[in-house]
Amino acid sequence: MSAYQTRVAMLRSWAAHDANVYKTFTGALSDLGVTLERASVLDIGCGANAPMTLMLHSAGMRVTGIDEYIGYRWGLGLRPQRYWQYLQEAGFGKTLRKIVGEIVYDRHYYAALARSVGFSLTETGLELRRMSAEHLRFENSNFDIVYSNAAWEHFSDVNQVNREVARVLRTGGIAYIEIHLFPSLSGGHDLPWIVPGKIDLDGIKPWSHLRDHSWTAPVYLNRLREKDYRDSFEATGCFKFVEWKTEFIEGEEFITNELLQELPDYTGEELTKRSVIAILRKTC
Repeated sequence: MSAYQTRVAMLRSWAAHDANVYKTFTGALSDLGVTLERASVLDIGCGANAPMTLMLHSAGMRVTGIDEYIGYRWGLGLRPQRYWQYLQEAGFGKTLRKIVGEIVYDRHYYAALARSVGFSLTETGLELRRMSAEHLRFENSNFDIVYSNAAWEHFSDVNQVNREVARVLRTGGIAYIEIHLFPSLSGGHDLPWIVPGKIDLDGIKPWSHLRDHSWTAPVYLNRLREKDYRDSFEATGCFKFVEWKTEFIEGEEFITNELLQELPDYTGEELTKRSVIAILRKTC
């Protein structure tokens, strides 16, 4: 398989994964009696491609996506004004690579995403804002639902983020937060391929981020553990846990007695629990 074919296959896998995340999210809220078509949704840490914001918007829902590093590649087509802004910030070389990447690869991702989710995608009227989760520029009780996927581990002040979520969420509203756990096999964000069910270590030592004291993270990670997140949600005094569930397990085949002896502060369960989903209802 060529490098191009490999990249396309990876993008299609990511698209299928993102579509499944959408279906799981909307299904969970439906089970709770939430009518999404009438709800206002905030997607925190939506990412450069903003897949959840885009899918919810395309399905006719009222959604705002925010990210500190919101990018220039969420479009389903080329947008010259985005590239001009990026050129000023990143320079000619990176801008050219971004344009080529969007022309060559992004169309595969979005086409696969639309096929997987089962409806057409449109960015017409899509609301994306560059904003810090620690300082949300919204009024109190502004949203019915707050959603986030794989962002909480990147916040330096999780307590402040949780307070802000409680502030902008209306009483009775739902927070649906997916958290990628640091002690997991891919928790260091250093594996080349971390779509659930597809593990490619590519020579990286399993759990090197826990075993190697000289290891440094490729992105900011707060290194909190599962209990830390639970305690932080509880500390707001405004959330009732509707559900706290394991989302994905990974790396069980790499667990050995030697590894557990080397990492005595972690259980096998903690090392293989990739992510959790916290579903909370605001009560105050």
